[in-house]
Amino acid sequence: MKGNFVKLRPLEEEDYALFSQWVVPSKTSALARGSQDFATTEEVKQDIKHGNTRYAMVLTHEDKKIGFVSWQPQKYEGSYLLGGVIGDPDLWDSGYGAEASILIMDYLFHFKNAHKVQFINGLHNLRSVRFLLKNKVVIEGILRDYFFLDGEYHDAIVSSILRDEYYQDEQNMPEDSIPREEKQKIREELYEYMNGYWLKNTFPDLVTKGELHEVE
Repeated sequence: MKGNFVKLRPLEEEDYALFSQWVVPSKTSALARGSQDFATTEEVKQDIKHGNTRYAMVLTHEDKKIGFVSWQPQKYEGSYLLGGVIGDPDLWDSGYGAEASILIMDYLFHFKNAHKVQFINGLHNLRSVRFLLKNKVVIEGILRDYFFLDGEYHDAIVSSILRDEYYQDEQNMPEDSIPREEKQKIREELYEYMNGYWLKNTFPDLVTKGELHEVE
């Protein structure tokens, strides 16, 4: 998937080393996970491979790896928890993370038949909360003392957007895999064929069978 600033692709083997760099104690990991943990590349790899969270690498159009987005299936089919981070602080506030999140929402709603996309963001994360407010998600509630960071607890905000709410904004309509005009042409050709088939074959067969029943 490709946007104006970034593109997404599945994880590859060499990406796990980058992940391990992004999750070591730093401001990046504080914003991405709400925690500070040390993890080896192998631990990160096993956690991703055996967990139920899916990941996509975020790249610039020049193929520079700059972060990741994640989506985790929730209790009911069609509900997902969205997350992610841009790993290089120098690239924050450039629109990369916001567009990556929107690309994944496009993917979930348009191709995975998602019903609900949910977010859990710490109130220490200014950028993510501003993203939610700007995109007019519905605030569902506050999780008190949800994250522990910098020696104290922080609340988290729970928010979500439903499928019909997402598509209220025509700008959120992603590009179709198969153009609508092509789909319409296929339907018209099929209907034309079926109509001709009915008149030439099915209908005469019914008439013939009906006449045979009358003779009997």
